[in-house]
Amino acid sequence: MGTTKHKGFQMVLSVLISIFIWTYVGNVVNRDESGAIRNLPVVFTGVEALEKRGLIITEGLNQTVTLNVTGNRDAFRMLSAETVAITVDVSSVQQPGQYTQAYRISYNFPATVSASSLVVTDQYPLNVTFTVAKLERRSVPVRGAVAGNVAEEYQAGEFSFSPASIEVWGEASIVNQIDYALVTINQENMTETFNAELPYTFISFVGETVDASSLEVDYSLINTTLPIIKLKEVDLSVNLIPGGGITKENMNRFVTCEIVPERIMVSGDEAALESLREISLGDIDLSKILNDETLSFSIPLAPELNNVSGVSEATVKISLSGLTTATIEVDNIELINEPEGYHADSVTTSRQIQIRGTQEAVEQVTKGQIRIVADLKNAAISAGTQTIPVRVYLNNRGDVGVVGEYTIVVSISKQ
Repeated sequence: MGTTKHKGFQMVLSVLISIFIWTYVGNVVNRDESGAIRNLPVVFTGVEALEKRGLIITEGLNQTVTLNVTGNRDAFRMLSAETVAITVDVSSVQQPGQYTQAYRISYNFPATVSASSLVVTDQYPLNVTFTVAKLERRSVPVRGAVAGNVAEEYQAGEFSFSPASIEVWGEASIVNQIDYALVTINQENMTETFNAELPYTFISFVGETVDASSLEVDYSLINTTLPIIKLKEVDLSVNLIPGGGITKENMNRFVTCEIVPERIMVSGDEAALESLREISLGDIDLSKILNDETLSFSIPLAPELNNVSGVSEATVKISLSGLTTATIEVDNIELINEPEGYHADSVTTSRQIQIRGTQEAVEQVTKGQIRIVADLKNAAISAGTQTIPVRVYLNNRGDVGVVGEYTIVVSISKQ
């Protein structure tokens, strides 16, 4: 009898526990909850179709929505910006303008959670307003500027960029203001080539900064290189060859040489500049300078160096003083190195030869000390008369010299 009563008590207790669990699950575990889900971002779909029509959304892109939602606790607690999608389809928009459209609400829950119990009781805003404008796409060049400075005795070279141009697209009224993209280097006392990935700003055709926050670009950083090269000021010189009564010993006494410009600024590799002391313009044979004379020379420079001054030609003024010239009739003419099988005779029987030196030395020169020599080694091998350059020798006189260049006429006949 006692055992039967005990079993009956256990059955009643089991029923009571089941009722309690069912009631708890129904009233506590699966109880509906309500609340606001804020800052849900609006996502525009169909943008590709919009761009194919040459249109773009320019205002209203960064909107958010707030939803008041009621529903099953399991589903409600899954609500977040990651599981609730707010989308606006713009694929049907055909023209620029301002549009107001309703948005679609969708849920992205795991398969074990159902969104069917969720009800949106309120939403703000009810619709989304956005602006569509004409789309423009352009390629604009990249330029550079230095906000800092280059160290003394150094120079900045030419900017190079990768890429050299930026593809920019967006609202036509903004894109069409852009003239170029400007990269700015902020470095002080630069002595080495600069290279870095740098941001840029867009500059308008009137030189003002363009607000590009609403635009799209293909590159946000530009690989920028600015060579920094060494500078050096180098003197120009000429090689004065003694002659015409001017010797190495008395040259400073009788000759004044003025070079304009005296020096130029050169840039290049530091090692190449270190050994560069002066730049020689060339030779000047003083025996061929008859009076004061101004000559022009191109300024030669090694390929690895650059003429920063930009002056490509120099003038050299030679001034003579303290010297006397005299003209002597000379008939002592010699022909040497006759062509084989030919005989040569000088048609010219005498030449007036100019000599130069101090007055005392010039007055002592006689024509017997002067001889004219024609070397026929390089003469044309043919019969007839030819004009042949000659050398004039003044024997035993170091302080007097011949000036000028001379020729004679020679007759060549076959033997």
